[in-house]
Amino acid sequence: MHRFVAGALAISWMAASAAVSNDLVLSEAEVTAQRERLARLGFEWMLERQKRLIRVSSAIRLHGDALCKGKLSPVTGIVAATSAELPEAYRETAYRNHGVEDLLKVLWILPDYPAAESGLRAGDTILEIDGRETHAAAYLDQRNPTDSKTFTALKLERGGEIFDLQFESRNGCFRPAVLSVLDNVDVHTEGARMLVYSGMLRFVESDDELAIVLAHELAHELLGQKLSVESAESEADYLGLYLVARAGYDVAVAPEFARRLAAEFPLALEERAGHIHPISTARSIALADTLREIQGKLERGEPLEPRTR
Repeated sequence: MHRFVAGALAISWMAASAAVSNDLVLSEAEVTAQRERLARLGFEWMLERQKRLIRVSSAIRLHGDALCKGKLSPVTGIVAATSAELPEAYRETAYRNHGVEDLLKVLWILPDYPAAESGLRAGDTILEIDGRETHAAAYLDQRNPTDSKTFTALKLERGGEIFDLQFESRNGCFRPAVLSVLDNVDVHTEGARMLVYSGMLRFVESDDELAIVLAHELAHELLGQKLSVESAESEADYLGLYLVARAGYDVAVAPEFARRLAAEFPLALEERAGHIHPISTARSIALADTLREIQGKLERGEPLEPRTR
């Protein structure tokens, strides 16, 4: 398992009851209403973060397909969920406001992608994917493709009507990104997924920075785990920045992002097992060299193909 940074953002919460004045007495109905408002707000925030994650990760996966050494899976651009896949605190509000239950409910589709153009809508219930009943959103982007382009076939329910829908889904780098509602400033792979924590999505200041984080982790998976920590990080920086540039994001933000990450999480600089070095002298020099290499190719109009290393 590789991690972009091993620091965790710890937040201490005080019990709400301790902060309430003794003179303030809330009725049970008021407490319930406040809890429901917070749950609804939390779910909508989570959904917006997942949309952002899908938008950036889909671009990286699609444009990096030629660098992924055959490790591919469909990129559908669909955000969907079952009740069981959500944090327990959000399940009631997800049901009330979006109809999320045991079956897979579509919550959002990335605009201009084939799934959206096919007529798939938020609110549709997915009964089958490629003829297979499923109760997991992960299966949308974790199937094994047979060629560079494939068709996704869905059996849907909409307004009581059951019908079939098919769209062409292009393949991209295998490792769909999934939001984990934890406050760690971290991203790592777990099984067939790339888990991105809420804390990381709050920490990154732009989609360019988020692209750097996602591409770096994806590069680790493509390169394997046989190198030393320092070599592995430098190699992942090199391939990751090419993945970022191919997706159209700005690689120039990488050095400052790495410095900010290291400055805010000093434990990540300690040379001990379990910690990754966000920035070091050797890695900083290699990062600058990679930026010059990529920017030179962009200026000359050359293909963004990394050197064999």
